[in-house]
Amino acid sequence: MSHDDQRNEPGDALNPATRSERSRKSAAERNTGPVETLAEQFRRNSVALISLLIAVTALAYNTWRNETSEEQRNIRHAAFRVLEALGTLQQVVDARFYFRDSLAADRLTRAELHLSGYGNAALSRDLMSLMPEPAASAGTRLHTDWLAHFESVDDVGAGGKHTPEAVTAEAELRESLDHARSAVLQVIGTLE
Repeated sequence: MSHDDQRNEPGDALNPATRSERSRKSAAERNTGPVETLAEQFRRNSVALISLLIAVTALAYNTWRNETSEEQRNIRHAAFRVLEALGTLQQVVDARFYFRDSLAADRLTRAELHLSGYGNAALSRDLMSLMPEPAASAGTRLHTDWLAHFESVDDVGAGGKHTPEAVTAEAELRESLDHARSAVLQVIGTLE
C-alpha cells in the first residue's frame, strides 16, 4: 500500500499518529520557503521599531529635563538664600559703621554682629561656589574682602570720626556686597 493510499483509508482522520505526522510534514513544507531578508523583516516590524525608538527618545528627553529642572531649582534656592545673607551682611556693616557709638557700650550686640557677619560671609561664599560664574568668583571675593576689612569698619580716630581705614573698609565691603548681589541676580536671570 502506498503512502497516498494510507492517507485515504477510512478512520485515518481519527488516528492521532497520522495527524501528527501530517502536521510535521506541513510545517516542514512551510519552512522550506525563501528566507526573509533584513529589509523585509524591518518592513514587517517597522511599527514596533518606530514605537521603540519613540519610547527611548521620550525617556531620554524626560530624564534630561528632570535633571536640568532639579539643577536649576537648587541654584535658584541657593541664590535666594545668598541674597538673604547678603542683606544681613549689609546690615552688619551699616550697624558697625554708622552706629558704632551705641554698639560700643553693648558688647553682646557687638559680638552677635561679629558672629553673624562671619557666619553669613562664609555661608555666602559656600553657596555661591555651587553656582555658575560670575557668582562663584564673586563669593570668593566677598569672603576675602570680609576677612580683610571687617575689623576696620568701626575704627575711630582721635577726633571721634572714622579713620581713613574705616572709610576704605566700609567702601570696599559695600562694593563687594553690591558685586556679589549683581552676580547672583545675573545667575538667577539665566535660569529657565
